Amino acid sequence: MKTFEYDILFFPVKKQKDYDEVRRALNERGAEGWEVITAEAGDYGYTTFLKRETAGTKAASE
Repeated sequence: MKTFEYDILFFPVKKQKDYDEVRRALNERGAEGWEVITAEAGDYGYTTFLKRETAGTKAASE
């Protein structure tokens, strides 16, 4: 069975130019194998939830 690890990133977004920073950070994470599961908009920015497959696998019976 595949196993995954998860990470959460928060991006404060106040101006349009802040989206460039979000894009840069997510592209860096994507190059490391991370995938955005979802993103939530809040009063002060965006929270993104990411996952990537780990090297280890677990037996289905575990």
